[in-house]
Amino acid sequence: MMNNHRCIFLFLIILLAGCSSSFWPAPGEIPLPPPQQAQLRQLEHHSFELQLLAVRGAKHCLPGQYITLENLYRKAREEALSGFVKDAEITLLKYQTQNAVIQEQMDWLEYHTLCLDPHYSEVELKERFLLYMAVDNQFALNKTELLPQYKESLIYASEIIKRQEHWHLQLIGYTDSQGSTKSNYHLGLARANTVKEFLVEKGVNTNQISVISVGESQAIGDYTLTKQLNNRKVEARVLVEHHAQSIHRVFDIKDWHAIRDGL
Repeated sequence: MMNNHRCIFLFLIILLAGCSSSFWPAPGEIPLPPPQQAQLRQLEHHSFELQLLAVRGAKHCLPGQYITLENLYRKAREEALSGFVKDAEITLLKYQTQNAVIQEQMDWLEYHTLCLDPHYSEVELKERFLLYMAVDNQFALNKTELLPQYKESLIYASEIIKRQEHWHLQLIGYTDSQGSTKSNYHLGLARANTVKEFLVEKGVNTNQISVISVGESQAIGDYTLTKQLNNRKVEARVLVEHHAQSIHRVFDIKDWHAIRDGL
């Protein structure tokens, strides 16, 4: 079952990575104007937000609000694709307002009610988060700068972890076997710190992240350029303090209408 879940998550990531292909013109076609391109990139991120809300249980806990948010996304996407940039801008503002409301409501419901199965949703979020953290082609030879695809993947990962304040993330820096053991230890540590700094820049609490290095000590099959590239990475491990360790009053979902106005 876990292998099936991993296949599904990998498919979703590939889908996300390639979703822009339907937005951009084919070779030889007229490029989209910059304002339209910017809106479509913004919509890619909002599509990711909708997926995360669904994983957290928004379709079940807040079906009306989720449908409204989804409809606003679809309307903005259609307007952007049709070239109605100003109309799309107005719809996106409505989307962002609705998204802020539903995110706050989901934060409250997740910690105070039994609306969803927190263990299932958290396991799925953790699996998806780790897949984003494990994307290939992270660093170039002897470099600590994040490669573009890795940086994009970390942006999605940050959106997950910064709403999971009870998670602790351990970042482990690796290198290939080129160079000295001492220099590779420091290179691995620098890479882990680069990832930490990027996640903190995107809103993750710095106290949630620790870094270590194993340098070249675990480099595997390091006799080809491809293998060397695979060994230049930062691995992520998630330690979870379950919600049950915190004392919360648990409400029934039928009480929601009486308390949502106070949020």
